[in-house]
Amino acid sequence: MAGSWLLALALVTSAGAVAQADDGPSAMRELASSGDFRVRVNAALVLGRMKPEGAVDALEHGLSDAHPAVRAASAEALGALGDPAALPALGQRSAIETSTSVKAQIRVAMDAVRARDGSTEAQSDAARTPPSEVRYMIALGAMHNATGVRGDDLCQVLSNAARARSLAMPGATVVDDAHPRKAAGRRRIPVITLDGNLAQIVESNVGGSVQVHVRVDFTVRRDQTLKGTVSGAATTFGTAATMTPEARQRLQDDAVEGAVQSALRGAEQGLIVAAR
Repeated sequence: MAGSWLLALALVTSAGAVAQADDGPSAMRELASSGDFRVRVNAALVLGRMKPEGAVDALEHGLSDAHPAVRAASAEALGALGDPAALPALGQRSAIETSTSVKAQIRVAMDAVRARDGSTEAQSDAARTPPSEVRYMIALGAMHNATGVRGDDLCQVLSNAARARSLAMPGATVVDDAHPRKAAGRRRIPVITLDGNLAQIVESNVGGSVQVHVRVDFTVRRDQTLKGTVSGAATTFGTAATMTPEARQRLQDDAVEGAVQSALRGAEQGLIVAAR
């Protein structure tokens, strides 16, 4: 793509409480029952990282979630667990899955499980080749927090939000940035890397309300070539009189997630162009 392209969108969100599980039992409960798909996505990813007892069963149920981002996150987490017992459930879901992006993520997960299991069984053409609608892979690269606010904690919120939004993008699947070239070689489709930066977080008091404004920037790379940038912003609101440290953190988290949605919402076509 000649030159760079910029997509800048603004989003104003209300302050909803988006709790994030930090232990296995809480994550399993949230995956099963939370009414917010973002919480369910995060819960699935937590299970993939923490690997608690019962995670495979919980994630297999997550494969049937109503939201495609949650199904994709559940598949990714099963791939991270690497338990071959999950292969039947992954295969069954793949057979009925209607989202091409989720279906491709399931195949990535099945490949990861087989690789970890040390299986040398040849994969079928259907398992090797994604549907034609999957046009590119997204690898999440470096995530930075340039604001000095909450350090690695908000950086992780940025990373989780970017992953959740990427999982929901039509025509894309998400791969581990540690081995994107290997995955791309098997599937013969391009890999686009998103590097994120939490560029600004500003808190202000206006008329008895606390406002948190966040701006995030993403650079878009194919291999080591810069293809462009996308940026987004969001503002959340809370009541100053009842503002606790926990409520302030929720405002910040929601603003980061909203800014990521702002940056990446509608960016699919630009990423497809960048992948050429």
